[in-house]
Amino acid sequence: MEVEELLCAVLRGENPPWPKAGDERFAARLIERSAYHGVQALVHHRLRHRADDGGLGWPKAVSEACRNRAVAQAMRELRHRWLLARVIDRLSEIGVQPIFFKGTASAYDLYPAPFLRTRADTDLLVPPDTRDPAIQVLETLGFSRLPNVSGDFITYEAGFDWLDPAAKQTHSVDLHWRINNSELLSHLFSYQELYSKARRLPALDAEAIAVSRVDALLLACMHWAVHKRAPYYVDNEPYRGGDRLIWFYDIHLLLGALSGSEHQEFVELAERKGLRRTCWESVERARALFGSEVPEAVFRSLAQSGSLASADRYLNASASCRFWADFRAIPGVRNKLRFLAEFYFPPESYMRWKYLGAKPACLPWLYLRRAGEGAWKSFRTRVM
Repeated sequence: MEVEELLCAVLRGENPPWPKAGDERFAARLIERSAYHGVQALVHHRLRHRADDGGLGWPKAVSEACRNRAVAQAMRELRHRWLLARVIDRLSEIGVQPIFFKGTASAYDLYPAPFLRTRADTDLLVPPDTRDPAIQVLETLGFSRLPNVSGDFITYEAGFDWLDPAAKQTHSVDLHWRINNSELLSHLFSYQELYSKARRLPALDAEAIAVSRVDALLLACMHWAVHKRAPYYVDNEPYRGGDRLIWFYDIHLLLGALSGSEHQEFVELAERKGLRRTCWESVERARALFGSEVPEAVFRSLAQSGSLASADRYLNASASCRFWADFRAIPGVRNKLRFLAEFYFPPESYMRWKYLGAKPACLPWLYLRRAGEGAWKSFRTRVM
């Protein structure tokens, strides 16, 4: 049995015995891959009784690694929840209602305990016209804005870190004023649309709200598809492929939480947003990994053949094709030129951070270097 197969069996609620007695390399591989997939705390939660009494024969090193991660995440979650409550309260004072989505929304809505949903940051969506006041609120609370490209078209989010002075741990928040950085994808869901269907998230805070479960499912499917090609980071290491089990476990839980009418709403919304193929692939993957139960009529509707819609085509395109699609989606010649300027000439502060140690006089060469690196990545994406 391979590592991923064993992890999926555990997450399906099975009690698989350890298949590789005495194989230390397999144990080390499982520890490494379970951390990458973000499921160590879940594995501990599933097997905590059987693994502790030795009934499954799991190595002590594996059990301890999963238990230690679960304890660390549980302790961290206490502080993170307190911090998010402060963010919600301060944003409320200026009339801004943030919408939680992705990992933290799932953690407090679908999981037995929020710390079981491993995540690097918390994603918040605010109305575009409240971006600057919301940023000021985070900075007032002691958050530090992370270096990044910036502009009106090149990005629609800003990352922030807050250092816990007691535990010396970093808590991260991604503030979004559009749902995605892609110009094409960013218009699929507006703040007002998501707000109109948002649900309360009382497990997090009495005033917290999250995207509806139907919207959460579409966004989870889109998130996985985005990271099939765009990089994501696990313990500060970049990866591509979008195969993390925790993302598909979110989809599995969301599918199980929908009512019959919500399943139908999911199909209709996927069609309307141009994400039917993406959603079909995601649901099929969740079914294969975790045995997710999906009404057959829903699956047939998602699986029907036909030409790909614009969002589906975008998510399956090369980097250069996605760039061109985003460029075309920007309205007006002037805005298109601003987009190009923001893309090719990010702020000097970002360039100094990215190429740390470069001399001040080298700035023009740094821009040329960045352009060359971008062209090479685009070429590799197209030929690989």
